[in-house]
Amino acid sequence: MTTDRVTVASPATLSNLGSGFDVFGLALSEPFDVIEARRTSERGVVIESIEGRGAENITRDPTRNSAGAAALAVLEGAKADFGVVLKIRKGIRPCSGIGSSGASAAGGAFATNLLLERPLQLEEVVRCAAQAEQVTSGSFHADNVGPAVMGGLTIVKSYEPFRILRMDAPEDLGVVVTMPDVLVDTKEARKVLPQNVPLKSMVFEVGNAASLVLGMCRGDIALIGDSMRDIVVEPARASLNPHLLEAEQAAIEAGAAGAFLGGSGPCMIAIYDRSSGNGEAIASAVREVYSTNGIDSETWITHAGQGCRRL
Repeated sequence: MTTDRVTVASPATLSNLGSGFDVFGLALSEPFDVIEARRTSERGVVIESIEGRGAENITRDPTRNSAGAAALAVLEGAKADFGVVLKIRKGIRPCSGIGSSGASAAGGAFATNLLLERPLQLEEVVRCAAQAEQVTSGSFHADNVGPAVMGGLTIVKSYEPFRILRMDAPEDLGVVVTMPDVLVDTKEARKVLPQNVPLKSMVFEVGNAASLVLGMCRGDIALIGDSMRDIVVEPARASLNPHLLEAEQAAIEAGAAGAFLGGSGPCMIAIYDRSSGNGEAIASAVREVYSTNGIDSETWITHAGQGCRRL
């Protein structure tokens, strides 16, 4: 028996994790968006309302809104004979670097999928959400929508053919998210990326990406943090993210196992061992860097979490 209305929470996510550009993604327990979807006899998608953080700057055109585009992709993929009306409540500010558009896309796809008589497989839901991400970011990538849908740590094994893998993250993996009052547009941030990478740099990235996965398997927070190193993408985006390196250094000195730029930025991410570390101390140290330089910021002390869930 199908349902006519569902409400889901879709989490913020971390992409890249330093060395895994467009490959690694991690779901967080908070913050999150809330998406309500209800069936309608008229085909297509209507976005009835958008509330919350940055709502005034988000279009209600379903072909250009990530939640709407994702819902459309699911309906088309399932050859559904009905339409969907969406209500979106943003808990994640757009242009934050923790998967704001990805959370909406994942939530729109996941909620719509729950309305189907024969739901799509989760990997297909992720693909539909990634199609919608292309609307807002200009590129097909699943490092945010993957964990937002599936939870835990996700690894995009390949894009052609599309294949994504999931594993649980260590329970003690704590995350401190610091969002300075700076806006970084994903499309602009992708424009500054180098088109060619030296072989030596590629070897460095692959080595760190591989050891990061090993650290996840072992539950070795120190190894995970030490493997979140990137000498290709983050340096290219540093100019868009003021005081990033100072903030990362402050986090490390305050006890973080690793620190990196969240997605395109501006969020700065620090990880620590929840069994022995102090997330409050790390958050305070990073906020101090931004405040000293006249930039307001806010923090979340959180941890790895599940993907979209029904409320």
